[in-house]
Amino acid sequence: MIDLFRSDNVVVRAVPAEDVSRWVVTFDNYGLGPGFDRPGFGEDFLRQSGVSAIHVLGRSDDWYQYPEMAEAMAAVRQATQGAARVLTYGSSMGGYAAVRFADAAGADAALAISPQYSIDPARVPFETRWLQDGKRIAFRPEIEKRLACQCRPTIVFDSSSNDDRHARLIADEIDADLIGLDYVHHPATTYLSEIGLLGGLVFDALSGTLDVPGFRVEATARRRNSAVYLSRLSEMQPACRLGLAKRLAMRAVDRAPHSPLALTSLAHCLGRMEEHDQAIALYAQATELGQRSANYLVPYANGLIAAGRLEEALDLAVEAVEELPAAAHLRYWLGTIFSRLGRGEEAAAALEAAVALDPHQPVYRQLLEECRPRLDESPEGLKFSHILRFVRRRISAPDLDAGRRRRSAF
Repeated sequence: MIDLFRSDNVVVRAVPAEDVSRWVVTFDNYGLGPGFDRPGFGEDFLRQSGVSAIHVLGRSDDWYQYPEMAEAMAAVRQATQGAARVLTYGSSMGGYAAVRFADAAGADAALAISPQYSIDPARVPFETRWLQDGKRIAFRPEIEKRLACQCRPTIVFDSSSNDDRHARLIADEIDADLIGLDYVHHPATTYLSEIGLLGGLVFDALSGTLDVPGFRVEATARRRNSAVYLSRLSEMQPACRLGLAKRLAMRAVDRAPHSPLALTSLAHCLGRMEEHDQAIALYAQATELGQRSANYLVPYANGLIAAGRLEEALDLAVEAVEELPAAAHLRYWLGTIFSRLGRGEEAAAALEAAVALDPHQPVYRQLLEECRPRLDESPEGLKFSHILRFVRRRISAPDLDAGRRRRSAF
């Protein structure tokens, strides 16, 4: 393991195998946490497969908007000079980078799974999944310029979601092979791994032997036994088809009884049918199987809220916020729970935190203003205002700005 480049923002790390004639250059996906003391994207898989790899790690979830990216990519080019084949590879935020930096890395091929064209709100106003980050990041014009790519990237994505719009925007600017698959979630890596096609896809893209039409047919044919696909299809059913939604979710659980995703989808469906006790039991099981990630704590808490069990939901909401302290939307959500419980001071604290993290979101400030009259009437108001100022300082600290556990990509 060799550091080819290191700065405060970016580390480029080489993990050569016996065969150094072919290299995979990977980029991190979203939510791995700050800092560089972690493996690169796909590092264990590529090492075990005997594939030489270079892993590009960003300081945080900044979509690689760093001034030294040109230097980092120059280090990649130098290390792979003379190689027979170089593939850039990433998922979601990493997929964005795999396409954006393919030329700079000297790539012969690029594999991007569920990539974004951009998350800049000025360029993709339809994209709201990473809106807080999109408003926070200072997008660099030399990176976010019109796409140019000498190779022809392969892009695999969920064609039933906004990922389809990102893929089409990419294809409007460069030639790309688009493999759209319905109802496979974001990122599609989870689905591809479940159906046993992810590893082969990487190897075929690296070798230049990928049969795009054949892969699309095979990936579509295998969905009938996929818990990921069945879960997503269940979630997309309208209220008039709840019976179908339940059957699909139950089939997903039958296929993968220990999948927290499948269990959560079934729980969600049962909640829609007001079968709350069964739903809550499944949410609890999914949360434990999911290592109490915020991905599962949040729907579990919402299931409890739907059942009128606000106090229990509050405990889970606090836990989710502790896991993802920089997520303004979770602070806002916590504030709404406090507010519904009539706990105005705690609601105001959570909402102040949301506003500090994302000051351009008007709904956070609106609810905060609704809570303030109750706060001002309290004899503890002055003391509590000091606490709020302390909270603002703490949540804006750099070490909390991207404080996410590695397992979570919420």
